[in-house]
Amino acid sequence: MKRALILTLLLTIFTTSYSCGQQKDKEYLLNKDSFEKVIEQKNTQLVDVRTPKEFKEGTIDNAENVDFLSEDFLDNMQKYNKEEPIYIFCKSGKRSAKARQALLDNGFKAVYELDGGYTIW
Repeated sequence: MKRALILTLLLTIFTTSYSCGQQKDKEYLLNKDSFEKVIEQKNTQLVDVRTPKEFKEGTIDNAENVDFLSEDFLDNMQKYNKEEPIYIFCKSGKRSAKARQALLDNGFKAVYELDGGYTIW
């Protein structure tokens, strides 16, 4: 009986921790409305990680272009404050997901993505 209670308790703790962790993992994805509200603030670090050609075809106001596919992506990102949140987007979300991970791996503290990318903008 005691073992069953302990097992149930451990299972509950594990399940709760896992599900909460999964939710937090997705908090970096912002829908269009949330993304728009945040980037309207002054001094927001907003980066379009698409190619220069894509950037020239249209982008979000005040976004700076740093091509994730370029060899010097991380070097070019050094001008941004790693301690402040940074907001990134690409066309659909695939490149920005990879860019986000690269930025986190290189010391950026908070990196947020536009869920669905510029396509939904």
